[in-house]
Amino acid sequence: MFALIAILFSFFSAQPDNFDAQLKKYLDSQLSGYVKYEYQYVKLRQNYVKIEIDEEKKSRLSKNYLYVPVRIYDSKNQCSASVLSVKLKLFKNIYVALKEINRNEILNHNNFLLKPEDVSMYENYYVSGDNRLENFRSNVVIKAGSTLMRDMIDPVPLINRGDKVYLHTGDTGVDISVEVTARQDGRAGDVISVSAGSKLYKGKIIGRNKLTLVE
Repeated sequence: MFALIAILFSFFSAQPDNFDAQLKKYLDSQLSGYVKYEYQYVKLRQNYVKIEIDEEKKSRLSKNYLYVPVRIYDSKNQCSASVLSVKLKLFKNIYVALKEINRNEILNHNNFLLKPEDVSMYENYYVSGDNRLENFRSNVVIKAGSTLMRDMIDPVPLINRGDKVYLHTGDTGVDISVEVTARQDGRAGDVISVSAGSKLYKGKIIGRNKLTLVE
């Protein structure tokens, strides 16, 4: 059950008592991917005696605002369509560095604190459960206290520059392998440069320390 923190800063005049409950239920369904949220909604300018959420139409989330379609009724019970602006704080469990992480250092859970943070204004954060941290390394220096962002990290390469690896040819149906030196880092499927003495080749990574000749 996701936690809900509801902070209401403005109220609708002449609204039915059950509108707040209706809105909370609607937000629970729309924002179920967050560990908790806070919200406030902005008073509509129209004069009306009744308002209800129009669940036949879709809401639209834009950063820290959710635009909710509603139906409003005047004193003559005439209905018109409008949009309710709901300002949000959206919380997800994300990683915060406990210590400085060096460039190219493999990530470790012990070096991070997992805590709920408001992520409504940015999208590049690294969320708990995305993937195992140990599968990644930093591509920049990550300062202590920094939120872990996806553009700060890269997957750990299968082959590192300087590794002794085997280049498989197999051109004639016979698998021939030659020990070569990797000239670049790479992950499965990457094509990297390798060398054998003074000669350079291109190989596609097919496993740990294994490549197939490309050229």
